[in-house]
Amino acid sequence: MKILRYPVSLMLGTLAACSSTPAPVDAGADVTATDVVTPTDVVTPTDVVTPTDVVTPTDVVTPTDVVTPTDVVTPTDVPAIDVVTPTDVPAIDVVTPTDVPAIDVVTPTDVVTTDVPVVPRCGTMGSPSWAIENPLPVDQPFTSIFAAGPNDIYLASSTAAAARRWNGTTFAPVGGGTGVWGASASDVIFTDPTGVRRGAGTTFTATALGGAFRAVHGRAANDVFAVGLGGAVRHWNGTTWETLTSGVTAELSVVFEVAPNDVWVGSRSGGEGASIPLLHYNGTAWQQFTTSMIFSGASFVTPPTAVWGSGPNDVYFCFPERPVTRWNGSAFEQILMADLPGGCSGVSGTSATDVWFVGRTTSNGYVHRYNGTAVTHPWPASSRHLQSVHAASSTLVAFGGQGGSFATWDGATFTERSGGYREEIHRVWVAPTGEVFAHGPDAIYFGECGRWSKAMGVPGDRGDIAGLDATHVWFGATGGVRRINGTPLTVGPLEPYGIGASTDNTYGIWAANPTTVFSAGTTRGVEGMPSRDWVRAWNGSSWRDITPTVPFGNRRVTGFSATEVFVSGQSGAVLRFNGTSWTPESIGVTDFVQDLIALPGNVLIALTGNARNSRRRSPAGVWSSAGWGPGASLSFQRGWGNAENDVYATRYSGSGTYLWRWNGTAWTEVSILSDYLDDVAGNAAGDITAVGNVGRVWRYGRRAP
Repeated sequence: MKILRYPVSLMLGTLAACSSTPAPVDAGADVTATDVVTPTDVVTPTDVVTPTDVVTPTDVVTPTDVVTPTDVVTPTDVPAIDVVTPTDVPAIDVVTPTDVPAIDVVTPTDVVTTDVPVVPRCGTMGSPSWAIENPLPVDQPFTSIFAAGPNDIYLASSTAAAARRWNGTTFAPVGGGTGVWGASASDVIFTDPTGVRRGAGTTFTATALGGAFRAVHGRAANDVFAVGLGGAVRHWNGTTWETLTSGVTAELSVVFEVAPNDVWVGSRSGGEGASIPLLHYNGTAWQQFTTSMIFSGASFVTPPTAVWGSGPNDVYFCFPERPVTRWNGSAFEQILMADLPGGCSGVSGTSATDVWFVGRTTSNGYVHRYNGTAVTHPWPASSRHLQSVHAASSTLVAFGGQGGSFATWDGATFTERSGGYREEIHRVWVAPTGEVFAHGPDAIYFGECGRWSKAMGVPGDRGDIAGLDATHVWFGATGGVRRINGTPLTVGPLEPYGIGASTDNTYGIWAANPTTVFSAGTTRGVEGMPSRDWVRAWNGSSWRDITPTVPFGNRRVTGFSATEVFVSGQSGAVLRFNGTSWTPESIGVTDFVQDLIALPGNVLIALTGNARNSRRRSPAGVWSSAGWGPGASLSFQRGWGNAENDVYATRYSGSGTYLWRWNGTAWTEVSILSDYLDDVAGNAAGDITAVGNVGRVWRYGRRAP
């Protein structure tokens, strides 16, 4: 199947033929099959090679032929389908004018030191750095929204640094915010890890309140409640933030003020299975509502994620995986169970007859509107895992959710303001020339120069990816493999193994050369027969079974040549295949081997369940301590390395960030604003990509001139 490319706003953009290293052939259509271009030849866009031109190894293009930073591609140079409109690329996610063509330029005021900018990855200029490439504008959830106007919307996140402001064209960081509410367009309040921040636009003044705060809501500029960790409650009376005693010490996560003497607060008292999930303040005292008081007979409930009410006798609560709950002035009642069987994660409204919910349903999307009698589903196609909503008026409703998803409703039309894919991405491989190939349950993805596209019509899978170059790439699939075989961006149909079952799960895959490929996976168990792990080898025309006779791990297969292939064993063993048979090798510890990393120079690294016990295999086949000492509780999942002093690993468990780097002396956290990451890979040129859930893609490399 051909990988189709469309504008970035749909994240199906036509990809520029760029990479972090010079391409081996001219990207233009003028190069024919008779043109031989050597790897040392850098052909610039102005060098048109005619069919009769054969570039010999001595034809080296001089530095004067290289396009300098002054050669900026103008809008007329980019085909219409590639033009990125202001709504396609948020301002914070683009670099300064010297980094990108004029159509992508933003001002320096859009970047703050706490944020990692989004930049196209192409070329060899400047210092390499990490940046988010998908999804956009951030890969963190927007869990709270305040819409001051259609071109003035504030989005807070459970990860404070991801908070943004939308000005109708671009996103800009606001310095952090875990919750947001505004008395007016000129008086917006964010909660943050130290207290609150008040202001408008991107200028805010911080006020420390003695702790971390999570949510804020009020009725007027001089009547605002903020809640946070340790049962903290503060009330702004127009002069000072006064302290109120809630009576609990748990985290308070949501707040909604109906009136000064009618305030509802969501609590984590009792932990995730909160025994006291709700508190109510009557202006003088606090009342605690237990789980059984809200859900008759229940003893377990996750704390509420949102509260909104049109008045004292009409207050709605969203509890994850529980029915929508309403306070009618005297009791709690569960409602809308047929329309929202999974409950809601966000609620807001303009009146008792105009209430908006966000919550996942099987067939009706995430957006639901209640008129007091019936529910409609105005946006059934939504699949953005929405979590928050603010209904500012009948013609302005704003939505936020996982992976930085953000959309608005103007009374007639829903408009996506964020960009990118938000499906799971589990595996990644980087070509020597910088092209990136990623794989997830939903699709195969291709990235180049910071632009991402999807292999349309090609199903995804959970298998690994292996390749030799950008035109020879294998994707592990159910019942066989798919591959790009000579034609760029063309993923062929499933190639069955011809052995085993059509339902075989392929997990690991590695290519030694164009006609020697190894894969590892599992034949699913059926009634009366257990599942069976296997390893298979392809000789260019057919597959054969080479499964070891001893237990082994089927998640990774790697090696250095067709006669030096490795899979992980059990209880501290690695199995080596010499082209004919398997030999178990003890790595010297009994830890389970999480992953195997083949480094240049025929050095193999075994990442173990306890990362402190990771081991090194020398080119001579001798196992020893890798000399690595990460935290005792740290466990790695997948790894990749370019050298023994340049190894990356994604974190499976433990504390810290989800990406770590070994520099030859110590492990350090890679400082990126990311949640869970599944895999990491790179190439010898230093282009590194890490991928994970909600479609997140982080890349490290040099920027375009």
